[in-house]
Amino acid sequence: MADGRVTTIENLKPGDSVATIKIPGLDVDVPYRAQYQWLSHHGLRGTIPTVGRVASVKLGEHTGFVVINRRIKATPEHPFLMRRGDEWGFSSAEFLKKGDYLIGERLAEELVESVERIDAPTRTVAIHIPGTNTFSAEGVWVHNDMPATAHSSGSGSSSSGSGSSSGSGSSSSGSSSGSASKSSGSSMSSSSSSGSGSGSGSSSQSSGGGTGTYSI
Repeated sequence: MADGRVTTIENLKPGDSVATIKIPGLDVDVPYRAQYQWLSHHGLRGTIPTVGRVASVKLGEHTGFVVINRRIKATPEHPFLMRRGDEWGFSSAEFLKKGDYLIGERLAEELVESVERIDAPTRTVAIHIPGTNTFSAEGVWVHNDMPATAHSSGSGSSSSGSGSSSGSGSSSSGSSSGSASKSSGSSMSSSSSSGSGSGSGSSSQSSGGGTGTYSI
């Protein structure tokens, strides 16, 4: 939270302050999947850690999720900030692969060592962070759910956050909102937590239990 604490995704509520980053060139609060149109060959120079405020929280369900590095759970379409080779961008969880790098706290990189697909239902929670559309979940930066494009009742973060990018940060499909069918909202796992803070870029960390999830 804004005081430096971390909390499980399902505990977030409108008005809570969370850690976020402003990414130069990334269109925000637009009615299309701008995260998949943003791509950089020059790293993340100019990215500013700051504090965002949760505008909305939506609960839902989703069938199927992805587990990254055996700890980060997300719906297949949830968008993660990542690097592949000399390109930085957003990729859906389902298109991440070994050798990619997730972008985490203080823009440190985490090597993707495993991506496991689980065919099982999960509860989801989707959140929206106006102004930046990013937040930290399980220590890595992800894109949030966009109310303007999400049309699934289950949009939100699922036990597995998802993004649907097919390339190194640019995706062909939008993020999913944690519903039984793919939609434009993305989601994260309930066991993951989001860190809010005073612009220090603190990341969310897993707190363990909890069946609800929240999405970006």
